[in-house]
Amino acid sequence: MTTQTIEYKAKAFETRNLVFFFLIAFGLTWLGSALIFLGVLKYPTSISEQFGSVSGIVLIVTGFGPTIAAFAMAAITEGRNEVRALWRRFWNRNLHIRWLLVTLLFFPALAFTANLVSSTLDGQAYPILDFAKEPWMIIPVIPQFLVAFIFNGLTEEFGWRGYALPHLQARWNALISSLILGILWVAWHLPTFFMPGAPLYQRDFWAWTPWIILSSIVYTWIYNNTKGSVMSAVLLHAMFNTRIFWCCGSSIWHSYGVFLFAIILIVIIFGPKNLVRYQPEEVT
Repeated sequence: MTTQTIEYKAKAFETRNLVFFFLIAFGLTWLGSALIFLGVLKYPTSISEQFGSVSGIVLIVTGFGPTIAAFAMAAITEGRNEVRALWRRFWNRNLHIRWLLVTLLFFPALAFTANLVSSTLDGQAYPILDFAKEPWMIIPVIPQFLVAFIFNGLTEEFGWRGYALPHLQARWNALISSLILGILWVAWHLPTFFMPGAPLYQRDFWAWTPWIILSSIVYTWIYNNTKGSVMSAVLLHAMFNTRIFWCCGSSIWHSYGVFLFAIILIVIIFGPKNLVRYQPEEVT
């Protein structure tokens, strides 16, 4: 009797391959950061510099570190067929409409709920939309989403969810794998906390870190329930970086409380093993 293949898990846990993957992913991205720190390049502070300067192009390319690492390791370890398989997971047809809606609405719903909690606890009304004072700003939300889709989702998710997560889940359950990947994901971002002009520069690292680790569980939950759809991870990442609803009142911990409650519900309902309610059946 053999076990049915599970699309969101690798065939086996291979420590050496995972180590090389993370070395390439971190090495490429941190190389770009190192060039900034050493003064070889200057961090681009405008759109024209981001896309029209050597510094901007180098940072864009090195930002694709996780995705480049995924395809490189697929090619080295399994050859052309594995590269094609990784690419096909982006076009996975198991992203049904209900999970597409969950993917697109989870983070906006979370921010909206956190807003209501903050309004209640603080005893005052807060703006609903992030651009409430300038309603016309709803227009740039679409290009903001598209930019996040390409330069956040595509740059990272072939690596984190397309390659690393399935290999981690070959050894650990979905919850533990999510936490491990979440910590590594946080570490990958570290240089941006120290580069003037970078999105995370001078932000509170300890307040930001739990958000990423909890988010990693959501990514796994959606990824597994769409049978390994990299597209779902890319879309979720894009929504994660697209601001629609205003958040979060007098304390960011209002948002964390709502997020943690949502994660607890997901783990209880879907189970920590696979974060999927229905387990694959055994076939002969």
